[in-house]
Amino acid sequence: MSAQIVSLNGAISLPEAKPNETLVQELERLLEAGRAGEIVGMAGAYRHKEKVTTYSYAGAVDGYALLGALDCVKERLLRLALSRD
Repeated sequence: MSAQIVSLNGAISLPEAKPNETLVQELERLLEAGRAGEIVGMAGAYRHKEKVTTYSYAGAVDGYALLGALDCVKERLLRLALSRD
């Protein structure tokens, strides 16, 4: 799809895809916990190499506890963002 994008200033160069080892380790940990039945639901936000963000959720995501956990991670992300300004 990105091959169809035409910039007003010429060709767009997308960043080279490089795996983030810390991210890969965390994803593997979560996958193992899911396969073991320890994690039964999840919600996440993702930053892609083009700085596009997406989100998804799956499994048992009902109830208020997951909303509270998302608020906790939102607070941490907010503190990170503010500390970099």
